Amino acid sequence: MPHEAHVRRTIKAILVTWSVAIAAIAQLAAGAPPQDPRPTQATSPQPPQGATRHLEAAGALPLPTTAAGASYVGSEACAQCHYDKFVSYMNQPHSQSGDPRTPGARFGCESCHGPASNHVAGGGGRNVGGLMTFSSAVPTSDRNAVCLQCHTRGSTALWHGSTHDERKLACMDCHAVHGGNHKLLQQPTQQQMCTKCHQQIRTALMKTSHHPLREEKMQCTSCHNPHGTQAPRLIAANSINDKCVECHAEKRGPFLFEHPPVRESCLNCHDPHGSSHEPLLVVKKPLLCQRCHASFAHPSILYAPSAADRAAGRTVYQSYAQLPYRSCTNCHVSVHGSNSPSGKLWHR
Repeated sequence: MPHEAHVRRTIKAILVTWSVAIAAIAQLAAGAPPQDPRPTQATSPQPPQGATRHLEAAGALPLPTTAAGASYVGSEACAQCHYDKFVSYMNQPHSQSGDPRTPGARFGCESCHGPASNHVAGGGGRNVGGLMTFSSAVPTSDRNAVCLQCHTRGSTALWHGSTHDERKLACMDCHAVHGGNHKLLQQPTQQQMCTKCHQQIRTALMKTSHHPLREEKMQCTSCHNPHGTQAPRLIAANSINDKCVECHAEKRGPFLFEHPPVRESCLNCHDPHGSSHEPLLVVKKPLLCQRCHASFAHPSILYAPSAADRAAGRTVYQSYAQLPYRSCTNCHVSVHGSNSPSGKLWHR
């Protein structure tokens, strides 16, 4: 499949190049003078009328501006020197001229880089003609402003003020506009992209009990929206619990008897990225339950070192050999909530 996709992209690029060449030959055969590669503003290509109306209705920002008097020369002029970038542009959603929301329906390459007539007249080259570039030398806010001309809705609507915006991340830190990965990511997968910064999450994902991100049955965006949300931790839901019960519907309820820590947050007991304890528990049972529940008036043993144990330097695991073989959930199986007549005992 990757080989077939590469072949299709190559064929598409060849067809574009031949179309430009055939049009030029036909013009010469008809006796028309060759076009000046530096068109004036009057002869600059314009976006489709429907696209202009769409952009105005959407409240889009103005196109990038560069040096005074610059005009648009078309993406074909860019392809003469930047052919590799042009081919990558033609093989991605930004080039779909039939969609009025894309750069392809406006000015192509110049929708993001600005009018290039001064750049062409100056013979090309880095920093010639005042084109908009996306190097690290350009302020992050300026680079992001170009992308946010179009990406103002949907998953990117809450970018301003989001965690990644406050951390001064640029769109290009995660996305390669001329790249070939899904969603134009810098890395082949979301997990590889996100864990470049979130190293502690990568460690958790390697643990025995984990959500199936390593198996590619889930992605980071299955739970998070990296472009901003109203919920904490960039959770793509109104709350952490709302996100969890999208998959774990049996834990939703309503229950006649609710377990307070469950109602408050699933993260009180679970680490969703990975744990050494099944099922994604932050602490081994019964120690997890005993963080809240003491052994007073209960027939079980409180798994905590006694004064004699502490004096002898023994840990809780050395004190009680039966610790690995007992669990509160052997009896209290409905810890997420219960409709049983046993009520708050959380029996089956």
